Amino acid sequence: MKNSTVTILDFGSGKITCMAATKVSENADFLIKAVGQVSYNGFDDNSWYEPHLLKNQIGQTIAQVENKIRCNVKEIYVGVPGAFCAMVMGQSSLTFHSKKKIDEDDIAEITRKADIFETNDDYFALGGKPIYYLVDGIIPTVDAVGTIGNKLTGLVSFSYARKYFRNSVDPVLTELGIRKIHYINGCEAQAVYIANSMIKSTYSIVIDVGHITTNVMLCGGNGLMFQRTFALGSGYFAGDLCQVLGCDFKTATALLEKVNLNLEVRPGDMYNVNDRSVDAVQTNEIVRSRINQIADYIMKSFSLCDKEIPSDTPVILTGGGLAYLRGGVDILSQALQKPVRMYRNVNPQTNRNEYTSSYGLIYEAIRSNKSRNGLLALLKNIRKGEN
Repeated sequence: MKNSTVTILDFGSGKITCMAATKVSENADFLIKAVGQVSYNGFDDNSWYEPHLLKNQIGQTIAQVENKIRCNVKEIYVGVPGAFCAMVMGQSSLTFHSKKKIDEDDIAEITRKADIFETNDDYFALGGKPIYYLVDGIIPTVDAVGTIGNKLTGLVSFSYARKYFRNSVDPVLTELGIRKIHYINGCEAQAVYIANSMIKSTYSIVIDVGHITTNVMLCGGNGLMFQRTFALGSGYFAGDLCQVLGCDFKTATALLEKVNLNLEVRPGDMYNVNDRSVDAVQTNEIVRSRINQIADYIMKSFSLCDKEIPSDTPVILTGGGLAYLRGGVDILSQALQKPVRMYRNVNPQTNRNEYTSSYGLIYEAIRSNKSRNGLLALLKNIRKGEN
């Protein structure tokens, strides 16, 4: 495939998604050309729930995309789920003899010097991403190239992924004929994409309530400052309804499509679903209680964050469950005691909350592809100059 086209593989908590997309502008805007998707049982922070099925599920997902684009995938960007990732922050400085114009080499040196962390035997490094820079200690910027100063300081986020994840995925992709495999911190890619799409702010909080897991992320500048994953998601709503109301799973899922937490329901009000009337007050209370528990877990997660988060930091909700539950975002806002906004995008192709992690991987893949192509062009020019 051409360099303008990228393919990503995204492991959600309830489905595996493959997308092929084409870059349409220099600012990493893209057009999705094909989507493949297979449901599966996901993972916890230790392992896959059904590892013996993973090979077939990945193969099916990628095959769907290959059939649509009529081309074999040879290079792929794989999102590592938050449950398999870890991150740390590093800081470093460069002092120059006199004022100079900051260039790409200085940025690379800042990242190299900030990387003082040793990787243990269970993890491999995914690389560092700058959060922001300070020029002469007073001018914060997310892009220091071209600025002039005597001193450059950078705050850099470093991500690591469990080798268990790579050891599970690498052999499958290699057997499919995919030789170029790039691993990306999925939480970081998603948070940066959403922040750049919606918020023009120094910091933003992104909450992805998935099917059985929730990711909470603090994004600053162009990188991730904090991430945490816990095993609780929107898939629990239907289970709660089944257990308390004594209904089957099909009825519970149909009921969730009717639930509206913004309604002021009163005793005697009913939801009618599958030829059955269900008490609306009890139903709303069941769902509201689980949202409150998710909010409690979110607050406990951020209690572990050692960064000072400004009180006016915007909070964005995404994910395929809670974001679509009518009134869900309002209940979450009340529980967190902070205004929460839903992810939205003016582009209808990228306006679905259940796919924001995939959009983030595409966005990061295009930026990464652009950087690599730029470096290759530079090296070619250097070689020409040597001849």
